[in-house]
Amino acid sequence: MNKSGDQNRSVRHTKKRLKESLLLLLQQKPVNEISVKELAELAEVNRGTFYFHYTDVYDMLYQTEDEFFRDFETILDSEEGTRTDMDRSLLKIFTFLGENQSMCRVFFSENNDMKFFKKIKALVDRHLCSLWKHSGVLLDQTKMEMYNAFIGNGCAGLMQRWLDDELKESPEEIAALVSSIIYSILHPE
Repeated sequence: MNKSGDQNRSVRHTKKRLKESLLLLLQQKPVNEISVKELAELAEVNRGTFYFHYTDVYDMLYQTEDEFFRDFETILDSEEGTRTDMDRSLLKIFTFLGENQSMCRVFFSENNDMKFFKKIKALVDRHLCSLWKHSGVLLDQTKMEMYNAFIGNGCAGLMQRWLDDELKESPEEIAALVSSIIYSILHPE
C-alpha cells in the first residue's frame, strides 16, 4: 500500500479509529502525555500502521486540526455578506460544529493549547472584516477591531457554552441567535 491509499475505505476507517482514539485520550490528558503505543492500542491498530500515516502524535494532532480548519475556513469563505448569506453561513458553521462536537470539545478544552482557539478567532476576525465591507457599515480600523473582538469572543464563548450544554439547542436555533446579535450590532435601531 502507498500514500495514495488515502482514498481506500480501509485506510479512511483506520484513520477514523485513530482520530477517535486521539480525541478520547485528549479528553483525559494533554497531548504530551499520549504515547503512540497507547493510541495505537486504543484504536486497535499496530504501531507500524500508525507510523505509516503519521510521524508522531503531534503530527497526527496537527493534521487533525489542519483538516478541521480547512473545512471551517471553507464554510466561512462560502458566503458574501448579506444578512441571508450571514444566516446561511452561521447555520453551516453551527451544523459543522455540531457534527464535530467531540473534536470541538477537545480543541476548546484546557488539555489543548490556546493556538486552536486563537486560530479560530483569527478566521472569524477575517470573516467579520469581510462582513463589514459587504454590509455597508463604515468603521474606522480601531472600531472594526473592537467590534471584531466583541463578536469573536462572544461567538467563541457561545460555541463553548453550546458544546458544554451537550447541544441542547439545534444548530438552527444557535445560528438564529448569533445572527440576531450580530445584526443588532450592525444595524442598531
